[in-house]
Amino acid sequence: MVLVDNHVAALHRRLLDRTWDKSDPKDAHNLCDLLEQGRVLFCTLPDEPVASLRRLVRLLRRARVELGACKARWQNTLRPALGPAGEPLPAPVITALPAPLRAFLPAGERRGAPGRSRVLPPGVAAEVADLAARVTAVRGRIATLDAALVVATAPLPATAWLRSIPGLGPTLTAIVLAELGDITWFPKFSSCGSSRASTFIRVQSGQWAGTARISRCGRPLLRWALYQAALGACRTPAWRAKRAALLTKRQGTHTPFFKTIVELAAKLLRVIWGVWRSGRPYTAGQAGAPAA
Repeated sequence: MVLVDNHVAALHRRLLDRTWDKSDPKDAHNLCDLLEQGRVLFCTLPDEPVASLRRLVRLLRRARVELGACKARWQNTLRPALGPAGEPLPAPVITALPAPLRAFLPAGERRGAPGRSRVLPPGVAAEVADLAARVTAVRGRIATLDAALVVATAPLPATAWLRSIPGLGPTLTAIVLAELGDITWFPKFSSCGSSRASTFIRVQSGQWAGTARISRCGRPLLRWALYQAALGACRTPAWRAKRAALLTKRQGTHTPFFKTIVELAAKLLRVIWGVWRSGRPYTAGQAGAPAA
């Protein structure tokens, strides 16, 4: 992370080739030149074990994207070739599918009556076997990376503090630690919330005010992790009561459940910041968390 002064960057950009134009290659050249000369306000490079955590998180994200591609390939290519769209697959076809692909079916279809497996056409059978092997390999990689993340987060003191927060399991804790980096960078929660996760913005002009929406600033993977953690936290009585109160307030609006979970995710980030900065495990009512 490198922080430079905007005025210094603009003047130095002009010195590079005596032009005011702005482009991505020129910005990169400008920043590297300023860093080499020491004309920066702040510079940090994550060291171990945060650097290893970020590498593992990147690998895990790529593996999950590949698993999503496998699901899309099943839904868009193979599933229509096995039966009419919108209708359940026949029991013999379900029996002929490998176990990794049967997991993609709805629960009602998987519980269908077993029957003799149907012989699939050679081309479809080869594609089914190839996709099943790919899904098995990707899931194995995900399990391996999850285990490596647990080992990498074990020596960090913040791991135990964050694991005490409802909704944060081993994988989500590792993602939060990797994406936030060092909590000392954020002496105030406003800097952490605005630059790293979901914040709500509203476009206003005169007497007109638009609908509040997510600013989408910061790191998208952290937003995803906070959203998943908020869903998990709502399994506890205190956060479930908070969700019910927010849903009641948003009745009649568009997508009330999604907006409620996003608001709880932003609140959960405040809890994470407070617990991490205090160095103490989570207790209900601490750091802005809803009391039971």
